[in-house]
Amino acid sequence: MKKIQIISWLLILFAASSSFAQGGKLLALKDRGVIVKSFTKGDYINFQFSNHQWITGYVNEIKDDSVHIHQFALQTIMTGYGTMGQDTLQLGNFTFHKSEILAFAHERGHYNSVFSNGAFLMTAGAGYSLLNITNSLLKNDIVFSATNITKIGAGVATWFLGKLQHKAHPNYRPIGKRFSVEII
Repeated sequence: MKKIQIISWLLILFAASSSFAQGGKLLALKDRGVIVKSFTKGDYINFQFSNHQWITGYVNEIKDDSVHIHQFALQTIMTGYGTMGQDTLQLGNFTFHKSEILAFAHERGHYNSVFSNGAFLMTAGAGYSLLNITNSLLKNDIVFSATNITKIGAGVATWFLGKLQHKAHPNYRPIGKRFSVEII
């Protein structure tokens, strides 16, 4: 009799512990294998779809290979008082495969410096080259002389380095070599 009671109590405890387990899945954004952002049911999501369109919404459900979201869009409108305001456009439910995600947007408040995104180098290089050409024309000097062409080339090279830095540090997280998406 004792064995039957012990077995029945163990079965009840096992059933109770498994019934309160967390339901659903987790969509994880990984940076070189480490989870940096995760999404569950009810979370806000902003990502770039495979057609290069940015999609926003709230996660409804995550399955083994697909994600269901309630999609919406924020639009800037003119209010009755002549000021600008935000209007929410409900677009309905949207289902997609995890491989259709091209990139994730950074979180709100993410700071992107002009030094880290290459804007400073691009502006400085273009400005230096333009200033050099303008000064040469105003002073009636030869614009493409041997000494002047190296200075113009330095400005163009600085602009090109800024472009490379801009490409290396985008304002979003592209899925590929560094970032990956996984459903856990």
